[in-house]
Amino acid sequence: MKKINRVERGMIMKGRKWLWASVLGAVLAAAGIMSVSAADHVVSSVTIRVSSKLEPGDMLPDIGLESSTVEDGGIAISCSTSKYTIDRAEWVTSASKEMGVGDQPEMRVWLTAGDDYYFKGSYRSSNVTIKSGSFVSAKREDADTLVVRLRVNGIKGDFSAPEDAYWKDNAKGTARWERPENGDTGKYEVVLRRGSAKVHSVETTSVSYNFYPYMTTAGTYSFRVRTIAKSTKDENYGKSSDWVESDELYIAKEDVSDGSGRTDVVSGSPTGNTQVGWRYVNDYWYYYYPDGTYQKDSWLKVADKWYLFQNEGKMLKGWQKKGNHTYFLSESGDMQVGWIQSAGHWYYLNPTPDNYEGVMFQNQWADVNGKIYYFNGDGVMVEGWNQVDGNWYYFYPGDGNKAVDTWIDTFYVDRDGIWRR
Repeated sequence: MKKINRVERGMIMKGRKWLWASVLGAVLAAAGIMSVSAADHVVSSVTIRVSSKLEPGDMLPDIGLESSTVEDGGIAISCSTSKYTIDRAEWVTSASKEMGVGDQPEMRVWLTAGDDYYFKGSYRSSNVTIKSGSFVSAKREDADTLVVRLRVNGIKGDFSAPEDAYWKDNAKGTARWERPENGDTGKYEVVLRRGSAKVHSVETTSVSYNFYPYMTTAGTYSFRVRTIAKSTKDENYGKSSDWVESDELYIAKEDVSDGSGRTDVVSGSPTGNTQVGWRYVNDYWYYYYPDGTYQKDSWLKVADKWYLFQNEGKMLKGWQKKGNHTYFLSESGDMQVGWIQSAGHWYYLNPTPDNYEGVMFQNQWADVNGKIYYFNGDGVMVEGWNQVDGNWYYFYPGDGNKAVDTWIDTFYVDRDGIWRR
């Protein structure tokens, strides 16, 4: 048998190592792991900026990949990092649909990892930030490709006014109007007038209203109607439409109503006080009692909704402070609870009944559906880096919930969300 010298033995060992390395490389490549192994850094979070100039009535345009190119009626997305780039984007919402006020079209965005970076297995709202939009979902196609689904912020504008306003034939005192073709919310404010004086006002989702019960005095009547917000979402993105005026309707003395069917009074003796309940006087709502007094300087619960009245009896709206607490009352006067957006900021109003219900959170934490938020002294939900009680925390922009047990860029926050130097 031939004796193998040291040089020959070394060459054989190197050949075996090369063979095993080749086999291992083939296995990793087949499993799709080789590209990850070659990358040094994981993309821990993703931020996409949406620049939109969509308006009501627009059709969805091609999606630009540079925000500086956006023109009226256009939309673009961008990112400012070397960790990944935007490869392409396409609409999920039908591009043949005409956009209306409050619409939030959806798109898919394909991201490609940069040199020495790769995408991890899963991404959620806690590590995907959509500026001027909201996160829907994310799916990794491979280590180099991430598909993000996002929703554009609601389109802002004025609601479209009803097409027409008229008195229905052969139906004394019944107001009618036509729904607008675009920008309709399905809710309307209708005001009855006798001459120039307001008689009654109502909000309705119907396209007709019987005003005859309120025509208790002879005279010339007319009404006007406009489209208004139907929900909090509508209020965030749209403004009430212009008023549409009806023609005039004359009610003679012998044709006036006896008041039967009015919703702002309760039945009683013909000689008693029928002006009770809600009454609209000089642009303000009041709540009257049978003895002629009215609610003032206090809260009142009507039909399971809370209303606040000032010391002259006028029903209040908007932000109001009562005692040491702050509340928000809708345009209809009812106290709001939960999340609301006002003047571009998010607030949280205590939704717990019988425990300071409706009170705005200020200088305090809130656990909402398992996510932790903090609200500053003005009640505004904080975002980004903020110091609370001497500790630094990070709150995801857009969503606002506290980051925990994760890296924010090069800074680690622990299980309590605290960055410790």
